[in-house]
Amino acid sequence: MLGLLWVCALTACASNDSFEREPFEEAAGDDVPAERAGLGFTREGALERAAPVGSERARQAEAARVVRELWEVAGASGAPGEAWTFDYQVHGGALTLLSFRRTTQGQGTGSAVEWNGFSRELTRSLSTLVGVKPRRLRFTLERGPERWRIGLETVRGQVAAHARTVPEVLPGASGPLRSDALTVARQLLPAARLPWEGRVRERARLQFEGLRLRTEAELRDFEVQEGSGRRSAPGGTDLRMPVVQALLPFANAVGSREVEVELEGRHVRGEAEPRWTVVAATTLEPSEPPEAMEDIAREYRAMQEDILRHWRQEVKESARLAGVWSFEQLAYWYVGGFIAKGVLGAMEAVAPTVVSVLGRSGAKGAQWFRTVLIRTPPAEREALQRIWMKAEAEGLAALEAGEQAELRALLKDMEHRLRTPITDKYSKDKLREWARQEYFEVHHPQLAQALGKDLLGTYQVHHLVPIEHAHLFPARGVNAAENLVGMAREVHSSVNSVWTLVRTNAKNVSAKDVEEIARITHKHFGRWFHVLYDSSKSGAALASAEKAALREVAAVLGL
Repeated sequence: MLGLLWVCALTACASNDSFEREPFEEAAGDDVPAERAGLGFTREGALERAAPVGSERARQAEAARVVRELWEVAGASGAPGEAWTFDYQVHGGALTLLSFRRTTQGQGTGSAVEWNGFSRELTRSLSTLVGVKPRRLRFTLERGPERWRIGLETVRGQVAAHARTVPEVLPGASGPLRSDALTVARQLLPAARLPWEGRVRERARLQFEGLRLRTEAELRDFEVQEGSGRRSAPGGTDLRMPVVQALLPFANAVGSREVEVELEGRHVRGEAEPRWTVVAATTLEPSEPPEAMEDIAREYRAMQEDILRHWRQEVKESARLAGVWSFEQLAYWYVGGFIAKGVLGAMEAVAPTVVSVLGRSGAKGAQWFRTVLIRTPPAEREALQRIWMKAEAEGLAALEAGEQAELRALLKDMEHRLRTPITDKYSKDKLREWARQEYFEVHHPQLAQALGKDLLGTYQVHHLVPIEHAHLFPARGVNAAENLVGMAREVHSSVNSVWTLVRTNAKNVSAKDVEEIARITHKHFGRWFHVLYDSSKSGAALASAEKAALREVAAVLGL
């Protein structure tokens, strides 16, 4: 039976100095449920879901997959004395491979290790031991004469940005992914001339995008460590499979990520062909997003994971997935994706306003883009979702020429629509609904509390620049906090009389006129914005303010 050495953060291999050790038993257990905050996301950026996700069966499947990955990278072919470390991120029971490294090279041959013996006890114990709390696990594998000894420790650190948070029964590698890996392996192996009875080292960087691996490897360096190079080792049968097996586990992550790999090629005297091994591979941590983009990045990762999870299960279901997401969630997903994939520059020619706002506004940009989405016809929203889901799951390079052209056309139509008056009732009603919700729940909850249930219904949320004139200010958010004011029904009636004068006497007001009229309304009615209103004390003053405002607006309109 396989002898397991479960090391509980006191012995075994040394941890990375950048992480603090944590007793494994203390780290086990469930997370405290995240508090819900905002509209559609938890405080940690995870999606709020109507039902729990990730069953015990899924957690067991995660553990079984990890055991298989340990076996395929190291266990099936290791020599006595060989040692490896594997680092995984645990989150919610999901296990994401971060890196592995051969720490000691083995020598000679020992008794063959059978898969059943390697996996039996480890698979049975692992899903219980890892728990669901966010942590990094380090496996150590040491090859004895007859069996592998396996140790486990945990090191504390930040959750990896590309880690999954929902355990899944993942399918095997798809045909396209295997094809990607074979193509990359073909680039790596012929690039190195392996000397007869020699050894070489090679480093390269690979790009993963969603569920796919980009097929252009970036070769970093190549070194002949042994052998003269006067004669090359033979090729013969396909030597790529060990490389492919080492690359495939890194596809089980989220988003765009870069993996640096180190390969060793050896030709041993008396053997017909060389051996190639990936002796180290590390997922590089992305740079921290600018502070203004932190919220976008966090919520975007949650959307990415949901898309990939459904895409793995059934593509058709993924196409309908957006139907259960709020417009806010969709906006965070699009904006996060446009920024993370670096496509804003390519979009500037067809959608300059969209690019300008999204490139500098962070979470406010996502809120602005939500108002753009609501103005987009349902058929165009569905087309955008379909195209962008494919880009998320398989990368931008997977989009066919027709899909790329369709994406540009959709964004161009959005840009045009920003300068077109909002006329459909659904869009206007939805914008007013969001404005009221955000005003009282996000911007001025104290006022809502002071009003109480009885008076809250009598208070209106007004757009300083009305919805009907939003097209004159395409880069501004019609529902931005600075454009929303709460006021009593009586005050709102007086303010509306000003805009009714505009509506009935000026068909083509300019942006400058609208800004001046908004300034006039703020000047005369601002004392009643965001406060409790007492009609017994303010009735006469309100009537005087309305008359004065109407006179000034009439002068602006030349009446």
